[in-house]
Amino acid sequence: MSKLLIVYGTTHGQTGKVVARIADRLNEQGHKVMLWNAGALPDHPPLERYDFILVAGSVRYGRYQGPVADFVRWNLARLNTTPSAFVSVCGALGGSWAEGEAEARKYVGEFCRQTGWKPGITRSFAGAVCYTRYGFFTRWVMRTISWRTGRPTDTSRDWEFTDWKAVDRFAAELATLLAAPSGVEGSPTSASTPPSS
Repeated sequence: MSKLLIVYGTTHGQTGKVVARIADRLNEQGHKVMLWNAGALPDHPPLERYDFILVAGSVRYGRYQGPVADFVRWNLARLNTTPSAFVSVCGALGGSWAEGEAEARKYVGEFCRQTGWKPGITRSFAGAVCYTRYGFFTRWVMRTISWRTGRPTDTSRDWEFTDWKAVDRFAAELATLLAAPSGVEGSPTSASTPPSS
């Protein structure tokens, strides 16, 4: 079976939950998965040990976490020659905003253009609105955005929009890809963003 590295950035924990779910499902299929928080990486991560690298980050004010972008830029040559995937956790996919899917695709496209990375697979999943964990200003901003995009505006609780069945399907697709006779020889070429949750 394959060895996978998942490098992720998470601000309020939802991306961490998503990648942990993916890792659990892949481990169940016999693959060996290492999870690393992008903000606590070793100086020279031994990327050559892994058959597949998955990078994940969440969109906050239109950007992904700095350590996620730094990891990609610093390891661009390895990422562009190793089978890889990018998972985006995006609030635009939560709620009823008609433009949410296009917005999610835009963030992924901009990230890949800015870093120069060409992941074989890209996926976007809806995240969460964690009102109770925000400071006053962030809570106000997020409530305003939620009002405009059809998400709940009750700030007395947190709201989760992640479609866990979609996350499981993605993990199953990865497991199938990695178990195929051709394995991970060469980068996967099917790039896609699933519909919103």
